[in-house]
Amino acid sequence: MTTYPIAIELTAWVELGLNQYELTIEKVSRVTVKRTDDVLHTRELTQPEIDSLLEAMENIRAPISAELATNPNHKPVASYELIIESAHFSLEYNWEDVDAQSSNVFDPLVKLAQLIEKIGHFD
Repeated sequence: MTTYPIAIELTAWVELGLNQYELTIEKVSRVTVKRTDDVLHTRELTQPEIDSLLEAMENIRAPISAELATNPNHKPVASYELIIESAHFSLEYNWEDVDAQSSNVFDPLVKLAQLIEKIGHFD
């Protein structure tokens, strides 16, 4: 079977900051972390990181949820945009932390986002 490169982009608006994670899975897989378009760092992904990303992507389902009652006391403090692209597909998801706290339909997306943020964290 032919394998195609995969590009993943996660943009996180957290605490008034903008973090962007760009990952490519191909012959030489990389992660690039940006903050407001300034590249903070980039490095190659390890094989265990690639395997974890592929496994997390296999669990992604389109979140379908019922309309939730609006609670004026619950204000989002973080929002996310996740884009996964390859030669044969393009998927885009948007959610806020309030959405994820109100329903478990976003769990696979939240887990992938957390994995991407963990991979992008450099000490």
